[in-house]
Amino acid sequence: MMASYSVSDAVSTYYLYMTYVHPFIFSLATIIPMPPDEVLRKGSGTLCEMLLMVQAYKANVICPNKHQSDPEKFYGSQLLESETYIGGHVECLESGVFRSDLPTSFKLDPSAYEVNHVVKISLPPD
Repeated sequence: MMASYSVSDAVSTYYLYMTYVHPFIFSLATIIPMPPDEVLRKGSGTLCEMLLMVQAYKANVICPNKHQSDPEKFYGSQLLESETYIGGHVECLESGVFRSDLPTSFKLDPSAYEVNHVVKISLPPD
């Protein structure tokens, strides 16, 4: 039972790969002159840069060389292995649905729910 499920899962995965992923990879490798394994390993920024360089070459536009940083950087008297952004701040966004997101005015009927302790709330009349 388990072996037949595993075989059918492998066959369907192979079919999906050959139908969608394989042509996409080789289309990208055709547009961007890189081998398919390099296309898969590179990030989107590098792929975009390579595509821009190909289009610039076709249009006979001169591209500047990539910036080469100095091989050794120091912080004070200490040699840095890699230089990163210093003092960066990343805020975590709060996910969810909030009242201000919904353009709906909620109408509450106090008789429809049970109140353990009474709190005076002034609701505008409808």
